[in-house]
Amino acid sequence: MKKTEMATVQEGDKIVNAIAELSKQKDFNPDTFEKLINLQSKMKAEQQREAFSESFSKFQAECPIIKKTKKVNYGQTNYDYASLDEMVHTIKPILGKHGLSFAFDTRKEDGEMVLVTKVKHSQGHEEHFEFYFSAMDDGGKMNNSQRRKSAITYAKRSALENALGLVTAGEDDDARRAIDNPATEEQLTKINSLLKSTDTPLGQFLTYLKIESLDMLSVVDAKKALNLLNSKRNALVSKEGK
Repeated sequence: MKKTEMATVQEGDKIVNAIAELSKQKDFNPDTFEKLINLQSKMKAEQQREAFSESFSKFQAECPIIKKTKKVNYGQTNYDYASLDEMVHTIKPILGKHGLSFAFDTRKEDGEMVLVTKVKHSQGHEEHFEFYFSAMDDGGKMNNSQRRKSAITYAKRSALENALGLVTAGEDDDARRAIDNPATEEQLTKINSLLKSTDTPLGQFLTYLKIESLDMLSVVDAKKALNLLNSKRNALVSKEGK
């Protein structure tokens, strides 16, 4: 068991033991018991949320660029894409390393299909991300079943990119340009803004990224830095909203 997980269990045990001791007292108030149980539940949920955010940030920092190895070429449609199999093959070991997993669910809403990506941490916290999609138009080359399957596969690829902050690029020039190009002014501005709003010391952040200054970030590294800071901001917002 990891140290953070052990600390969470130990803290929970302390609360349980305190509740047990209080319940033995003759003048123990049932209302107080209920308040303690609610407090325990809130503390556990907060610990689980923090553990999720920490693991999610580590995953995003480690996840590499996923190469677009597949091609679509019919009529005037011509593009490269990263297959769902390639995505899963790349991300699953890194997700598992940090106690993360994902699953999909679908539902209909106002005539549209909604794909829900559920990202779950081993300690119990779970985040849901929604992606709306419709049947694909292939010019009549596929039957309804094939179009539906293609639409869901496309939705899963796009939903994973959005939910996990994945970066995809072409096998050759696109991938090299993404790695070599320096971070844009817009990216650096957003990073500085998030550093301020999340009260993150610049020096500590640079040490974590193993760089001397933000100007050393590439376009891809800047995206990962933004994902880390956005995850921290979302965790802070959730904590303040409780």
